Amino acid sequence: MKNKYILVLVFIFISFTGYAQEEAVEKSPGLMVFGVPQYILTNGLRIDFDLHKKGTQNWIVLSPYYYSDNSSADLLNLGGSDEYFDVYNYDKLTGAGLGILKKTFLSKKSLTEGFYLAYGGSYKYFDIDGNSYTWIEFTGTDGLVYQKMADLKYDLYIHSINANAIIGYQLEANPSLFFDFFCGFGLRYSIHSSPQNVTTKYNRGYYDYGYTGTQFIAGLRVGILL
Repeated sequence: MKNKYILVLVFIFISFTGYAQEEAVEKSPGLMVFGVPQYILTNGLRIDFDLHKKGTQNWIVLSPYYYSDNSSADLLNLGGSDEYFDVYNYDKLTGAGLGILKKTFLSKKSLTEGFYLAYGGSYKYFDIDGNSYTWIEFTGTDGLVYQKMADLKYDLYIHSINANAIIGYQLEANPSLFFDFFCGFGLRYSIHSSPQNVTTKYNRGYYDYGYTGTQFIAGLRVGILL
């Protein structure tokens, strides 16, 4: 699955780069397209569309997200457990989302290079299908709520809302290729729900699907100017 993502990103950037080289003329920037490769580590794909607001140093960044995994691979080892009963093991994960940022370059000398500030938020939805041992909630004969492990087929849904602020530096490697390095902080809140009352939370770290809390943000974008 991750190899397919890599091939898709390579194809997109080769195609767009060739087009941009053919159309390399002096004009005001309007649209930039970036890929964010680190999302492949969490079975995700993110493409950013940077839209310039004419006459200003401001850009609007729209970020569609897509997640898919049928192998339950955990490259980040977020669970940190080698136990036989892994409650985070699943059969299938799918997800989608959309982010939006307002991005402002600090220097008036360039609309595509230099330091910038950005802030905004995102929403993501995940659907996890499992068929293994996991924690479920039940009501005992005394009327109290308990948890126990059960081997069952289950569905787990996650709604995740994020707000963040970042600072970055964008540079032009050549007239067709840009690199963007960024870091910052954010707040994230996730809601888990399950028809089978599964109580396992995907809240093991900053990059987990259902994380809740503050988070440090850092990464790289690679893109082109259209």
